[in-house]
Amino acid sequence: MKSGFSYSLIAIALMQADLLYAQQQAEDIEQIIVTASRTAKANTDLALSVGSVSTDIIKNDNAQHVSESLETISGVLLNQLSGGQGHNAAIRMPINYGGYTLYLQDNVPLQSAAFYNHNALWWASSNSSISRLEVLKGAGTSLYGSGAVAATVNVISAPIGEGKNELASTLGEHGYQRVNGSITHELSNSNGIRISGAYLNNEGWREHSSVEKAEFNVLHELEIDDKQSLKTSLITSTLDQQMLNALTEEQFNLDPSQSGLPDEVLAIDPSRATDYVRLSSEYKYEDHDFYASVIPYLRYRSNDYIATWQPNMPKIESSVRTVGLLALTNFRHNPDFETTIGIDLERSEGDAYSYQPTTRTTTGWGAATYPQGHVFYNDSTRFVGVSPYIQHLGKLTEQLNYSIGLRYDNNQYDFDNTLSAYDDDGFGNRSIASRSDTFEHLSPKASLNYLLSEQSSVYVRYANAIRIPTASEIYHLKTKETSSQLDSISEETSDTYELGYKANFDKLSIELAYYIMDVKDAIVTAYDDFGASFRVNASEVRHQGFEIGGIYTFSPAWSVALAYSQSNHEFQHYVQDAGRVDFKTKESKEVDLSGNSLVMAPEYIANLRLNYASQFVSGLNITAEIKSIGDYWMNSENTRKYDGYTIANLKANYQVTEALKLHARLANVTDKKYALQAELRYGKERIQPGAPQMAYVGLSYSF
Repeated sequence: MKSGFSYSLIAIALMQADLLYAQQQAEDIEQIIVTASRTAKANTDLALSVGSVSTDIIKNDNAQHVSESLETISGVLLNQLSGGQGHNAAIRMPINYGGYTLYLQDNVPLQSAAFYNHNALWWASSNSSISRLEVLKGAGTSLYGSGAVAATVNVISAPIGEGKNELASTLGEHGYQRVNGSITHELSNSNGIRISGAYLNNEGWREHSSVEKAEFNVLHELEIDDKQSLKTSLITSTLDQQMLNALTEEQFNLDPSQSGLPDEVLAIDPSRATDYVRLSSEYKYEDHDFYASVIPYLRYRSNDYIATWQPNMPKIESSVRTVGLLALTNFRHNPDFETTIGIDLERSEGDAYSYQPTTRTTTGWGAATYPQGHVFYNDSTRFVGVSPYIQHLGKLTEQLNYSIGLRYDNNQYDFDNTLSAYDDDGFGNRSIASRSDTFEHLSPKASLNYLLSEQSSVYVRYANAIRIPTASEIYHLKTKETSSQLDSISEETSDTYELGYKANFDKLSIELAYYIMDVKDAIVTAYDDFGASFRVNASEVRHQGFEIGGIYTFSPAWSVALAYSQSNHEFQHYVQDAGRVDFKTKESKEVDLSGNSLVMAPEYIANLRLNYASQFVSGLNITAEIKSIGDYWMNSENTRKYDGYTIANLKANYQVTEALKLHARLANVTDKKYALQAELRYGKERIQPGAPQMAYVGLSYSF
């Protein structure tokens, strides 16, 4: 490790974040988690690494993107791509676009694993109704299936009883405008409704990066009696964002605010539009020793865009319609044992259509002329998932608890192609006949948790998990490079081994975790002679590292918080371009990368916050934040490194009255020029520039 900053972070060793001293009082020291089991449990009772972000942190951050608050959890990095609402993730993984993270809102998946999109937080609510954020790191419990490999991220809405009527507005540089609010109305002592929403309009600091987003949510809660309740939620949003591209090093050095798009592409004004609707209703029955939850849900999303990262920049239009059911029952055998039995059911139908919007001639490797109107694919896929599971918790002694679980996933695809079957469309694309495919897997889980005291515990756990290939990975194939891929691409399987320690003391909360995650049949990205990407099972990968996070309260005025992780991600076995021959020289293009580090895998991820609650100006809170990531390789051959970056942010909140609050935020205080992420593809840099210094101010009013 080259960075002295990372050594200083380890030396501090103080963890995760909360801004207000009041939250550190002894009566509030126990941290409650719901993501692991859908019921509230103390974090020291869970043999899992789970981080949470409180309501106060979310509100005091007043973030441009929810990722800014999530990064106060150790080991969590989410990059805001192009400075907009898109993102990718690096949680116990390199920075990646794959389906290793399961995204939820109020325990219900935001999307189908069969049609995974790395931008899932587009569709999560980001208005004043959010109560807190939770991240379950590593493979999830038996309650979660495909995608819960590296992490499960849960956006949790506030119950109506905790909600307030609120109206808030934020203004910032480059035309940033955001307004959000919520209204709560209790119809009776047992019946209430909340309507909330938000509107964002941002011109963007980069050329051709404007974004407009609107969301509208309705939550209705009904207590049927002292044992039964019903919670119904409607989440809707629409997003319209201009598209841009990564930059070369020359473009980045010249002007990082440019779009990276050629003039002929800018002329067609490439953009992305996505609409989202999710309706869910949870029925709960809770008695002394029995708990049941049934959540039927309907979900729709569309996603239309121009793939500016592809050489020919095709237009892609897609939509997914889902009906699903999450059902579980939990019962106690006696005070020391409890068992959860459940089943997840999902039926999704996805339509995908891709064509060439304008005639475009590419240059360099695989140069070709793509005529306007050429269709690359036009198909629909039906996905059915049936996943029963069981999880059992028990006590071996008063201090030692155990948990064992088993989940069976049966996932079936039915693919219907409207195009005729052919081997090559002239641009390296293959069209296959309609077909069906099934993926089955049994995932065991086991853990031990030892209570050292009422405030601390140690745990050890093992979890097996899967990631199924998406419909596009299975059916949108290339020609020569994927002739053998059909019928052979399979789900990824992972084995996670983890050891951890948690403690919630009077002035110090701390959580440590060390993990090893082995992934078999890892699906990697390969490229054809036209520069287009495709996916294939080709490697075995090991991810390992440690995480430390916590907060130490020095006094009623001062606290310091740290979220830090250090990791290593390498190929156990990977032959890149196996069997591929250069069509010009006829020489083999195989490269054995076994033992190499993965691309864009930061050596460390760190977030350090110093929090000040003024004792002289009542209601004033100031946070100074340092965010840093370590160096990483830009290519799989490990021939070129990116040095990482360190930036500072400053945030201030002033509670003028009980109802009125003012806030200000200065991002990238030193106006540092840096790359948010950088990689090499075919020897050419692809740099996502980080945002320059930006100022935001706003206010919120509760009534």
